Amino acid sequence: MNKVAPVIAFVAFMLVFALTRSPVRDFLESWVELEGVVLGLASLVSSGALAALVAGAILYATRLFE
Repeated sequence: MNKVAPVIAFVAFMLVFALTRSPVRDFLESWVELEGVVLGLASLVSSGALAALVAGAILYATRLFE
């Protein structure tokens, strides 16, 4: 399980990043009223942070169960 956990975490990171990109962009556009390049960068960073949280949680959980 120790060698499979990083692969699962990476796949989860990519999935969460891809699935949250558009909703985060829409949320930031309506809630914070960002535009242009700033909106793109903010949504990129926010989606990356959400995906990193999920991947980190997976890695942490696998360490707890070993």
